[in-house]
Amino acid sequence: MKRIALPSFIFAVLLCCSLGAVAQTSITSLTGNNTAACPASSPLPTRCQAAYSGQTDSASGVATQLYDRPAGNVSDEDLHQYLTNGAETKIFANFMLGFCTNNVTTTNGVQYCDNNVVTGYTSNNANTVAAQAQDLINRHIDGAVMTWEGPGTSEDQATLAFQSYVDQNHCTGPQQCSAMYLIMDDGPDVNYSVTSTGAPGTSGAACPTSDSPTTYETCVVQHLRNDMCYMNGYHWGNNAYQKWNGHPVVQVFPYESGTPIPATGAAPSWADVWAQIADWNSNLGSNCGSAPYNADNGVPVIIFENAGGFSHEAASGSYYWIEPDSGGATNQFVYNISPASNTTSLDYFYQTAQNFSSDMVWGAGFKGFNDAQSQWGANRIMDQACGQTWLNSLTASNGYFTGSPLPFLEVDTWNDYNEGTEIESGIDNCYTTSGSISGSTLTWNLNPTNSSMASLSTVSHVEIYESSDGGSTMTLLASPAAAATGSYTLDLPSGSYQIYVRMVGKNSILNRMSSPITYAN
Repeated sequence: MKRIALPSFIFAVLLCCSLGAVAQTSITSLTGNNTAACPASSPLPTRCQAAYSGQTDSASGVATQLYDRPAGNVSDEDLHQYLTNGAETKIFANFMLGFCTNNVTTTNGVQYCDNNVVTGYTSNNANTVAAQAQDLINRHIDGAVMTWEGPGTSEDQATLAFQSYVDQNHCTGPQQCSAMYLIMDDGPDVNYSVTSTGAPGTSGAACPTSDSPTTYETCVVQHLRNDMCYMNGYHWGNNAYQKWNGHPVVQVFPYESGTPIPATGAAPSWADVWAQIADWNSNLGSNCGSAPYNADNGVPVIIFENAGGFSHEAASGSYYWIEPDSGGATNQFVYNISPASNTTSLDYFYQTAQNFSSDMVWGAGFKGFNDAQSQWGANRIMDQACGQTWLNSLTASNGYFTGSPLPFLEVDTWNDYNEGTEIESGIDNCYTTSGSISGSTLTWNLNPTNSSMASLSTVSHVEIYESSDGGSTMTLLASPAAAATGSYTLDLPSGSYQIYVRMVGKNSILNRMSSPITYAN
């Protein structure tokens, strides 16, 4: 039966009343790169100096060979909802800040800049920082953990740029910013000469591991004191710097291995180093001398790594860091999320945390690991399992924090392209989408590209769109629940249309759009 054509404004009113507020967008916004990562081809946004086409490990037996994807269109669904009482959990993403695009060298076909793989952007570029901060906010991530290597370094410049951008655009007062940040003082920091604060008893000098144990400990103590005074002067008092009960939070990435002093025992030792730093931090106003380093921003709380960090005598808590096994493809399906009997697992970390109720607990979420192109690679792979590693790690705390929320969760990592842990460019859940039309019935499918790993648990929902102008204007018709297949009855005025089926993933999963399906009635 031929339909009676209605004036367009009447049709718009009827469609609005039948679907609620009509969601209109464009195919570009639904499929284009919506991340801070650089695209695989031109045109390049201002934050990018080069294209980024992803990273591949083609070694025999590697399950996820394209382990860092080219930048795509990712889901910004709120990941707090995946956690028990997740609205009360602060979620941060770990940032690597040393990426650059000048003085590029090539080794075995891979481009590097300052020993880091080339991502196409420079970490301390203002446009890069602005895009990353906005991407964090879009994905409902509460802040960034800055992997930092001392005052005056490019990592500090990137951190200060993040601070400045957030202050100007996303803060309403102390601890009231849409994107917060804190510093992870990275172990290699003490190997470099950094800017000196000039405070008595401090030094920005590098600490050679060839020194005697006593000389090395003295150097490290002075270097870390310098770090603490600098952070107190330029970071801890900022509105966007994360505090805990009034105390600025500092994570510490392990320093101890490969140094002249042991982790424990009498001086010289790392235990003695941290005892001296704790004493120093207890009175920064006096110890750091002059402004801005002597500000009263609270005594910092120091957070160490993994389950052993809870019992560290200088720690106020601990964070979990991804633990891939060695052995390459042989052990790529060892995820170290469970069981709790495995002392390197995330479950063991959460189980241990139950015994330290007054400590700060930082859980973890991670997509996987592959250091095939890292300059320090050690043949370690943790497979992504088509997005399941990401979701399984994110939700591992739910079995332990049932009555009260997990206080903090750290994404390991936002952008470590060196070790294949980045979520910035998007995570592939191994689905494509397709559809066909018979009469007025659309049948749509989510098609696994990896039948053994693809899981609908990684899919949020499906979206069905129509367009009569080739994609410039896309109207959302329906949002059915995630399923391998489904059908939808089209009820559109007479005309010609392109129908699209879109899979929307869970947070940071790459969304997928079908090819256009022609429909005319």
